[in-house]
Amino acid sequence: MLTSLISLSAYAGEPIEISSGDRQTAVVELYTSEGCSSCPPADRWLSRLVDTPKDELNVLALAFHVDYWDYLGWKDRFSSAEYTRRQRHLGANNQQRTIYTPEFFVNGMEARGAGKILDKIQQANQRKAPLELKLTVSRDETGLLLELHSPGDRSTVGQIHHRYLVYENDLSTDVKRGENSGETLNHQQVVRYMSQAQNLQQNNQHRIAIEPDWNPQNIGVAVLVTSPGERDYLQALHTSVASLMGQP
Repeated sequence: MLTSLISLSAYAGEPIEISSGDRQTAVVELYTSEGCSSCPPADRWLSRLVDTPKDELNVLALAFHVDYWDYLGWKDRFSSAEYTRRQRHLGANNQQRTIYTPEFFVNGMEARGAGKILDKIQQANQRKAPLELKLTVSRDETGLLLELHSPGDRSTVGQIHHRYLVYENDLSTDVKRGENSGETLNHQQVVRYMSQAQNLQQNNQHRIAIEPDWNPQNIGVAVLVTSPGERDYLQALHTSVASLMGQP
């Protein structure tokens, strides 16, 4: 993989530029694990959601693999204690007594069942976005440079935080042990990187190193803008960056 990254660097494409619309992009977060037998149906449902045309549902879908199943027979290679902490934080925001897998949140609100999830997505898509975002993504030999511009008056919004994320598609694992032993699990929109929350300024920059185990042609980047503590989701942007990785 490292060799392929080096060979692709000379073919990096033109910078990618995207802008948010005047309505909110809904953010759907799935908390899942390869060690959980109830999770594969939720993973498959998320994959179908990703394939829904944007003019029907405007969604940023993110699969966060938690680590609390790692000690029960199978270690999920995509899991992170950081993602478990995020799920606990969202659970506390929702006054949950416990967290579980699979668990869905839409714009930070727990949603159980496909109908509830779709309703919350549609409600978010109908809301006017409180701010505008413009994202430019470029790259050098080893990393991605994200430049985020948020023009206009934000005095009515209050303090705003934002995060940068990398997700990867078309991932597959042959599970050898645990509740899904013998199964081949396929994943979409798996979160591979999440930055710390940062104050949103009019002009912002962030650099992300390209990890050698990422498939460059399946990588996308996202920006998530919320109030402090992820209590209010304000807007999101996302794009594939395959064109920056080149086509030798």
